[in-house]
Amino acid sequence: MGKCFIIRNHLAPMKSIYLRLPAAVLFIAWAVLHMIYGIDIASIPQLRVIGGFFIADAVLAIIAAVLVLLNVVVMFIPILIYSWINYLLLTESRVFPAPVLGHAIPVIDPTVIAVMILDVVIIILVTALCVVGKRGS
Repeated sequence: MGKCFIIRNHLAPMKSIYLRLPAAVLFIAWAVLHMIYGIDIASIPQLRVIGGFFIADAVLAIIAAVLVLLNVVVMFIPILIYSWINYLLLTESRVFPAPVLGHAIPVIDPTVIAVMILDVVIIILVTALCVVGKRGS
């Protein structure tokens, strides 16, 4: 019985690669979109703070991608919370006053829709990783 437990724990990271790899790729895609927009927004003097936030958030997404790829299971819950915060900030700022700006951003263009889809898929994948990580330990 002990050997079976060791083998199962050893195989869990290999099985989770099918979740970890797509999650990491999506985090990188998310980061690229935010880096592009962050740099564009930061060039506008009145929006430098928001551009800086986008860039910092993109860096956090890259860190999340690395942690997911390295299978740092202890960080899966914080990454899930981070993903939810990003999704909620995006959806909340479309209706209610956005932090720093003080007014809602009613723009819903293809990029916003793409980021919303990325957020939802990332949340699903990281939730699945949390479940797989829990079973593997």
